[in-house]
Formats: sequence, C-alpha cells, structure tokens
Amino acid sequence: MLSYYVLYCYLIPLLAIYFIPGLFISYLFKLVKLNNSAYILINFLAYSWMKIFLWTTGRKLIYLPNGYNLDNRNRFIICNHTNSLEVPFVVAIPGLSKDLSFKLSYLGGDIIFRYWILPLMMHAHVVDAVKYSDKNPNFRNFKKEVLDNLKEKSIFLFPEGKRTYSEEIQALATGVLKLAFKFKVDLDVFVISGMMGYSSDSEFERLRKSKLLYFKYCGSVFSKDYTNFESMRDVTERMMVEGKKELDQKYK
Repeated sequence: MLSYYVLYCYLIPLLAIYFIPGLFISYLFKLVKLNNSAYILINFLAYSWMKIFLWTTGRKLIYLPNGYNLDNRNRFIICNHTNSLEVPFVVAIPGLSKDLSFKLSYLGGDIIFRYWILPLMMHAHVVDAVKYSDKNPNFRNFKKEVLDNLKEKSIFLFPEGKRTYSEEIQALATGVLKLAFKFKVDLDVFVISGMMGYSSDSEFERLRKSKLLYFKYCGSVFSKDYTNFESMRDVTERMMVEGKKELDQKYK
C-alpha cells in the first residue's frame, strides 16, 4: 500500500491541471531574473501539493511551529526521512510559515533527472536544487554547489541520508553536517511523525487509524557554538530523537 501512496503523491504535480503551467511560469520568471516572483509561485505550488495530498488521502496535519521564524539567515533545514512522503511537507514550510517569498532549495539525488520526472525537474531548476549522484560522486563540485546556493537561499536535506521506513530517528550521516560545522551553517531542526501510517504493515496500525500527521520545529543548532563536529552532531541527533518521541506520544 505504501508504494501506491508514494506513486500517487509524486503524480499529483502531473495530475493537477494548474501545476505544470504554474511551474512553467515560475521557470520563465527565473529566466528573466524575477526571482522573488518565481519563488512565490513555486512555494504556492509546493503548499498546494501538500494540501492536495492530505485532502485526498484523508489525513490531517498538525503543524507545531513553536515560534519558528523564516528570517534572513541562510541555513540548512533538516528533517527525518521516513519513506519519501515527507517531501511535500518540507517544501511546504514557506507556505506553512506564511512567507511564500522565502528562498528554499534542496539537496537531492539524481533520480529526478534519471527518470525524467518533468514537473520535479522544472521545480529543481527554479530552486537551483543541489544534485548529487551515488554512482558518480564528486564531493568537490558538490561542496561548491552547496556553498554557492547558501549565499542566496536555504537548503533542506535529510541528514539520515536514506529512507528509514520506520518511525525511529536513525544515526545522522556526516557529509553535509560536516560542511555545516566547517563553514558555520546553522541547522533548523524539524521532525515529522505518522508517515508510516500510509503503510499496511500491522506494526503501524495505530498511526493508520489516527489519520493524523504531526510536523514539528524542534529548534535550531548554531554551528558557531560548537568547537568540534561530534558534539554538534550529537546535539542535533538528540534534538531530533527527543522531538520525535514527543510526537509519538500523541498517538497513545
């Protein structure tokens, strides 16, 4: 059942009649240097993607911003990576925060371009998504692209480095977090809970029946406050684990 929900989720930008025209217009805005207009439109579409998915799958989102503010800091926005269904929620953060002009890019693999997922390819071009290839990694180019992007926008990523297919936070991968530590990039930490409720596995029956998803801002990690990478990673991981446990309690 989960695989069908994932397929449906990523077909929404193809099925909803206004998505591709909207993406095309935002791409034109980008070409003529109307970047603010391009981001307002692309963030509206991202928010719509999330809302359509929630409505058509009969779920309700409880967003817990805890005073979250999209200020002018360019930072990494991180979230746990359950099963790919959390992507619409992370890209909807500007809409959830009522700041559609916020410049949010993302770090993603080359799967979008490998399989020619046209709407997502257009979105990736508009927001200057940082691409990497597991088959042909080039860390030097990757690092340069990340740092160039951070000059003008924030980047969201999944620090676990892979889909976990569980409701537990896994050990955080070190690559991009080391960049954050070395170049003093702050981290805004989010967790999402209930995504495995889209699975038919009996282990997640409680989540499936609740029809609720929780999305929480846990706090920020300021890289300048740490003298070594390990302590920064440990604090980040602990913040995610504790935030996730708090959300999981709401299903009991």
